[in-house]
Amino acid sequence: MTRGNKAAVAAAGFTALAASSQFSTFAVPRAADVSAPASLRSAASTRSQAQASQGGVLGVTSVACAAAGFAASRRRGVGSSADTRAKDSRVACAAVGGQKRCLVMGGTRFIGCYLVAKLREQGYEVVLCNRGKTNGGKPERLPGVSDADYQKMLEGVSVLVADRKVPEQLKAAVTGAGKFDLVFDNNVRKLAEVQPLVEAVQATGGCEQFFLMSSAGVYGPTDVLPLSEENPGDPNSRHKEKLQCENYLDAQGLNWTSIRPVYIYGPLNYNPVERYFFDRVSRGRPVCVPYDGKYITQLGHCEDLADFMIKCIGNPAVRGQVYNVSSEEYVTFDGMAKLCAAAAGVAEPKIVHYDPKSVEVPEGFPKAFPFRGMHFFASIEKAKQDVPNWAPKYNMLEGLRSSFQQDYLARGFDKQQPDFRTDELILSKAA
Repeated sequence: MTRGNKAAVAAAGFTALAASSQFSTFAVPRAADVSAPASLRSAASTRSQAQASQGGVLGVTSVACAAAGFAASRRRGVGSSADTRAKDSRVACAAVGGQKRCLVMGGTRFIGCYLVAKLREQGYEVVLCNRGKTNGGKPERLPGVSDADYQKMLEGVSVLVADRKVPEQLKAAVTGAGKFDLVFDNNVRKLAEVQPLVEAVQATGGCEQFFLMSSAGVYGPTDVLPLSEENPGDPNSRHKEKLQCENYLDAQGLNWTSIRPVYIYGPLNYNPVERYFFDRVSRGRPVCVPYDGKYITQLGHCEDLADFMIKCIGNPAVRGQVYNVSSEEYVTFDGMAKLCAAAAGVAEPKIVHYDPKSVEVPEGFPKAFPFRGMHFFASIEKAKQDVPNWAPKYNMLEGLRSSFQQDYLARGFDKQQPDFRTDELILSKAA
């Protein structure tokens, strides 16, 4: 069967597959890849790099990159600039486990905490750049980590206090800190926010790799699912400037990689994604689900996302590429409510469907539902192909159990009183 035929089969059959599962979820062992055929790749040798770390806790050793890799000649997808000039396939690669110096934008919450912990496990020195308002600018402790291990992890972490929305402040802080080997921009939203960071990095001699956290929200409407990195962007998306950031990084000649998660979940999540469902199922309340509950969406575990970024380090195949990163499973809205009940160890919830157009949510009321009202899921085949030592560790039920036990209960959300005013409005309309 051709790749195009596989995509057509997946697009036509995903609803039936979802309905056949106990929780309305399904996994695709080889998700249909609707991207254009990959161009031929060529082997590329890399050379050893010896960098001096300025002002860092850890020194830098001379390391050799992987001797063979793939040329970044394949089309990148939505973020591609009009410039199709040939790229040098040889890239300056950081060695996994090498003592490199990393700059992490943000790093105090959620994904950043997992990323910093994994970077420290690999022996990297980590410098966070943020406003210093949360936990003194340091990453939050991960669930299950002892005080002693947390403090040991922090020994290789330092903080630059700067507000990225004040360009000159950001540039002064980053240039004053010296050269960085790896840069992870986890909280950029606008082109004007990434430009001063890149200028500062270039002023100190550039970096080996630059990682940009984008979003699958950049994609435009499509009738063919799952979403592929080749899908066109949406000029009306609230994430549209992240596409501009990708083009800017490419124009600057950086060795960059952009990551496009769908929805992210897991312990330390500050967005009420899974918490929306846990608040209701743990209290025996009905779950208000828009439309008929059959829309299909996708979530990726925070630890799997951080793990993907770590395994991109030193990989020449990821140069100038964009990647969807998420779970291998897709889930319906109703299925998400049932999965969260199973994760919490309670009975299946009562689900109340409603038409969101019939409910006007007053200003100041909680958001009615955490997911957009559409099918929204992406293929991660390109990520698994180019980073062959990565695959999602968590299936959704396991991931939601970790979120419920290590986060929802551990942080006492079950003891709080959620704001159900929007629910009551919906339920009164449904009645």
